[in-house]
Amino acid sequence: MTRSLVLCADDFGMADGINRAILELIDLGRLSATSCMTTMPAWTEGAAAALIARHDRAALGLHFNLTEGDNATPLGKLMQQSLLGQLDTGRVQQALNRQLDRFEALTGLPPDFVDGHQHIQMFPGIRDIVLQTLQQRYQQQRPWVRVSNPAIGGHDAGFKAVVLRLMGLGFEQRRRQHSVAGNRSFAGMYSLQPDAGFELMLQHWLKTLPEGALIMCHPGHTDGQSGLARARQQECDWLAGDAFGAALQQSQRSLTVIPALD
Repeated sequence: MTRSLVLCADDFGMADGINRAILELIDLGRLSATSCMTTMPAWTEGAAAALIARHDRAALGLHFNLTEGDNATPLGKLMQQSLLGQLDTGRVQQALNRQLDRFEALTGLPPDFVDGHQHIQMFPGIRDIVLQTLQQRYQQQRPWVRVSNPAIGGHDAGFKAVVLRLMGLGFEQRRRQHSVAGNRSFAGMYSLQPDAGFELMLQHWLKTLPEGALIMCHPGHTDGQSGLARARQQECDWLAGDAFGAALQQSQRSLTVIPALD
């Protein structure tokens, strides 16, 4: 029996090479969602139009961003502000409104879902703004939100997963209070380094995750030499290749645009 899952590529709009890789993978049927950084340089009318032309095959979301690009806050500082109740909530609200506005301006549609760059949608203080905005702004056709609750094992970023789970304590209660749907199962976290064994982890997730799971990934075309750049290209190459197609068949998986929600 075939089981569905959503495979979502993050960071559309960050760079042309990332956009190109994501569009190619959607065309190959190897992705079923992407989340967009609407204040980054490669979020353009042409890029948005290319996504809209593929909207029947891929869900389109907002990748809410406070830690990358102009006027960014370093992740460590943002986490500290969040935990200590020192966030500039007006700035967070303004940034979210601006990014949603830019998504809608170029696509003509509300996002299908909202998540966060470096999972900031889970953080105390930020999550309340995200959830309240979704509840109030979208009375109908409300986007669902990514619940980033990775397993502690099955990848090489156990400490990061523990930290994210701690940052996300209370998220599910708040999400339900705001009547915002969220995915039931999530995977995709790892070190984003080329020697991490992405293909082995993905094959493990394909075999073990429940029906309707959400897996994030970070493919991109790049000639950069950083670990992240090489990992992006490695992801792209593997997702486009025959081995991934075979893994989908062997695990009896099919890609869908909407995860199992509650």
